[in-house]
Formats: sequence, structure tokens, C-alpha cells
Amino acid sequence: MTKVYIIHGYQANSQDHWFPWLKKTLEIEGHQVITLDLPNTDCPDGDEWLAYMKENITDVNKETIFVAHSLGVITTLKFIDDLDVSEVGGLAMVSGFVGNLPEDAPLLPTQKVLDSFFKWEIDYEYLQKKILHMFGIAAKDDYVVPIEASRIVCEKLNCKLYEKDKGGHFCKTDGYDAFLYLKNKIVHHFD
Repeated sequence: MTKVYIIHGYQANSQDHWFPWLKKTLEIEGHQVITLDLPNTDCPDGDEWLAYMKENITDVNKETIFVAHSLGVITTLKFIDDLDVSEVGGLAMVSGFVGNLPEDAPLLPTQKVLDSFFKWEIDYEYLQKKILHMFGIAAKDDYVVPIEASRIVCEKLNCKLYEKDKGGHFCKTDGYDAFLYLKNKIVHHFD
């Protein structure tokens, strides 16, 4: 049985978007799925999120899969980078980014709030060896994280980015209370 952790992003929680649907769907298939509720999501602090993950995620190994959305991606990468394990099973990144967004990015008014996530040193070459399987999904019409930012993180990790023409930021308001494309990619890459 695989253990799956779903990590939400900025201004979200475990009950938002497609997270409950993915949890239920993967549980039906026999996986153990845990969705975290990271603290203070309206004004997040990177170190606080990281400490919460370290406290609530245990027994990570080559059977563990992480599914991260938006700001949860960089937090998960730092968490895995710091983990004292030799192998992590997989990582699915949805609308991920790992550094300051471009100056014309829609998140810019809140950029200062997110600065605590961009100060971390992350060893991307080490992560390429440590994470057995990984991929990203991003939409060309993402209005929060430009697709170029998702391309950069996948280039740094030398992994496949699946680019969708439509999808926005893959939020409930974009029609994503379920995400069959993501679920199928998880099954394809990690089984």
C-alpha cells in the first residue's frame, strides 16, 4: 500500500479544490492518503509550513508519494530535500514554482508575503536522485502562476511537464473539484 500526502497551496486547505476527490479516489484503490492543513494559509510563513510538515509526515520511503499544488510545491521540495531518507517514491507538482514570480505575475501584490518560501537553498540535482518518479502539470492559461514558472521547476528537476491549454490554476473556481487527468498521471507514473 502506497502512502500519499496531498499538500495544498496559498489560501487553501485540505477540503478545497480537487483534494477531497483525489483522496477518496486513491483510497478506494487501496492507498493510504493524508491531506494536510498547513497553518496560517492567508499569511503563510515558509518555516512554519516546513515545521508543520516535519511534525506531521513520518515514515517516508520509496513507497511514499507527494502531490503538491502551487505554493505547496516549493514547500514539499524543501521538505524532501531536508529529509534523512535515501529514496522518496514520487512527486506530482500542480502549478508549481520555486522562486520569485515574474514582475507581471498576478500574485505580485502578495509577493512579499511569500518571500519566506524563496530564501531556501534547495539541491535540485540531489532531488533528481532522491525522488524516484516525478512530473508537473501546468496550464497555459494559469492566471496565478505563469506556465513558464512551472517549466523552470521541471527543468531544474529534469522531469516531464504536462502542459494543458486550459485549466487555469486548477482550482474549484476553474471547475476542478475533481482532477481525473492528475489521478491518471499518478497511476501511470507511480504504479
